[in-house]
Amino acid sequence: MPTNPVFTPVDTNGLPLKATSNGDGTSSLVAGSAGPATFLTYLSAAQAVSNTGTSFSTTAVAGLAVDVTLSSFTGGAAPAVTFFVERLGADGVWYRIWTSAALTTAGATSVQIGPFPAATGIVTAVLTGTARFGWSSTGAPTAITFSASVIGR
Repeated sequence: MPTNPVFTPVDTNGLPLKATSNGDGTSSLVAGSAGPATFLTYLSAAQAVSNTGTSFSTTAVAGLAVDVTLSSFTGGAAPAVTFFVERLGADGVWYRIWTSAALTTAGATSVQIGPFPAATGIVTAVLTGTARFGWSSTGAPTAITFSASVIGR
């Protein structure tokens, strides 16, 4: 017996659309995701003491997972590093949507960023199409060794 082909509607980026309930007994098609997309990966290595941000497109994702593992500092007096994610506003200005605590010792930090309810403990932010990940330091280190990844979904 022949099978009927399955039609999967897609958005303008070719990503599958999924049905979501509108709460009134109807549903709408919304952009979905074929799976996670890795935007940035920093392998564990000595990095510059600051980076104003490496930008990437967030047009096909609603949320980000940011993971950083700080290994060590080279030089400095009481060095610390702060990591951040910013989104680009329609006015061409970068707006900070997440800032880590000032990290002074080896360890890992992770955050989820997206359009989540405030009570979830996840950073609630809408992505605008372009975001960037960067860091800054204090205490005059000459290098910072860490690994990091930014993944969207």
